Amino acid sequence: MSSPPAPPQSLVRTGAKAGFAFAGSAIKGALIGLFLGGGVFFYYVSQLQGPGNTAARAGGAGAIVALITSPPLLVAVLLALFVGVYFLLGVQRGRARAMQHLVAARGEAVSQRLGDAIAGRIEAMPRTHGGMQRVADWLSPDALCQQLAPVLGEGRAVRAVVGFVLGRLPLSDMLAEWQQERAAHGATTPATGEDPALRALLTRRIHEVLQEMATPSRKLFYIALAAQAVLLGVGLWLVR
Repeated sequence: MSSPPAPPQSLVRTGAKAGFAFAGSAIKGALIGLFLGGGVFFYYVSQLQGPGNTAARAGGAGAIVALITSPPLLVAVLLALFVGVYFLLGVQRGRARAMQHLVAARGEAVSQRLGDAIAGRIEAMPRTHGGMQRVADWLSPDALCQQLAPVLGEGRAVRAVVGFVLGRLPLSDMLAEWQQERAAHGATTPATGEDPALRALLTRRIHEVLQEMATPSRKLFYIALAAQAVLLGVGLWLVR
């Protein structure tokens, strides 16, 4: 006898998992910033030789002049900034991981509800010339968030998700493709006014956008790591 399907996770449990994932990535980013960013900075500072520019110890405008006239000191300041860079990258990855939990728990429901909400507004628009191409200007994130409230609740995070989807969703291209398919197949609008093909298209594309949003990427981390290595190499060459 097959077991019944597991019920969807509650919003509280999903929110807790997302919060822990965000906090874990942010803490990891802070640790990487302290050990990698700070470690490279202090190593480079230890390689600086000589008394240095006396203006750098004067403070005020003298320190600014020293940074401009002393490339090794400028490199040291830039290396110190990587502490914050790695922390911000950890925060960004934490947001993506938190979104992973949200999409895994409620992604299909959000895609369907948001797709239905957008489709309902499109179906209510007049089919005037050029009107459908301006549909993105007619969609309000606040109004769509109200329709998603029973699924995700209300808050800034929900509005951020809706805003991200509306910003990444190629509505004009999708509507042009949808209208071409309708014209090619001679489709007519059902008596209920709802178009299942439009709703299925929107739901699928919204789910793809959510999956993209919830996919953590290490590309920026590797770029920052490479930039730090190049900057360290330049700094060591300058102090030779």
